[in-house]
Amino acid sequence: MKINIPILSEEKIITIKTNQKEVLKGITENQGNEWLKNFFREEPFTRSKLMIDSFELDMSNKDDPSITDFQNAKRIFENLKITPSQACDERLWMGLTFSLFYDYMKYRYPATAISIKNKWLFQNNSYKRQIFRHGLSMLWWYAFITYDENNQDNPYELTEFAFKHKDFLISIYSRNFCGSKTVSLGLIKALKKFEEDGGIITSKAIYNGVVKYVSFLGGAYIIDLLTEQEIFDKCYAHLVEIYKQEYPHQSTFK
Repeated sequence: MKINIPILSEEKIITIKTNQKEVLKGITENQGNEWLKNFFREEPFTRSKLMIDSFELDMSNKDDPSITDFQNAKRIFENLKITPSQACDERLWMGLTFSLFYDYMKYRYPATAISIKNKWLFQNNSYKRQIFRHGLSMLWWYAFITYDENNQDNPYELTEFAFKHKDFLISIYSRNFCGSKTVSLGLIKALKKFEEDGGIITSKAIYNGVVKYVSFLGGAYIIDLLTEQEIFDKCYAHLVEIYKQEYPHQSTFK
């Protein structure tokens, strides 16, 4: 069944952000989202022109909901047919948060003052960083950046890798250079291969080193003219170089 995606207006989003204690109370004291009508004193949502087929997210692991993140990223990416520009729209994600996927948000990020602030809402400090932190938009963006249409066997191979290193890679994804899919895929493939070959990608020195290096590439080259393979080769070689400096007595890389 096709439905119009419900969105929240900017005015209503501001109201939610400035009344977070009341929002937390509404979520924790009610099973559904019916309290929103009283909260706004009117119908909460506006129906957008965006149409989707109704679908559900996986809420099967109550003990550790994060285990379902990867599968849910696939579901939301495949079913929510939107452009990157639309995926930057806070009104879209806030509307989905408090309507179609309200139960999912309660399952994945049980309401607390911290989770409401960091996962249910968008903060004003760094919007690009926030789209990779919000509970729903993060799913779509991780899949979008890592989906590899050239990998016919498993186009979500890098997506699964990303969710295994979500806390580490989130800082990379919010960088300006990850606006290029070619750069993103080349870098993430290099990180994955580096780890498979025995490297430690979560080392602070290695993380900082590769981020600075890719930023350097953006200044030294017209980075968008580099191929994915060139990005991969350069990043992998630099990761090995950093590793040798940080772990000179280990023989993982010759």
